[in-house]
Amino acid sequence: MKKMLTPIIIVILAMIGITAWAGFYLFIFDQARFPDIFKIIIILGLLGICGALIKVLNQRIKELKEEDKDDLSKY
Repeated sequence: MKKMLTPIIIVILAMIGITAWAGFYLFIFDQARFPDIFKIIIILGLLGICGALIKVLNQRIKELKEEDKDDLSKY
């Protein structure tokens, strides 16, 4: 369980950082009166990155569940 907690925390922190970054650019583009297409691109990019992070987290958790207890015996 302890091994699974670290990737979850890292993904949550990464998603918070990416969302803050996207929010900053959305604010800047809104203040500068950029066309809405830029805002849509940022939102779609944010959703894509968050989706990829969740997929990678899911794969990592599966790896941790299937992992042998004694990895050092392989070497």
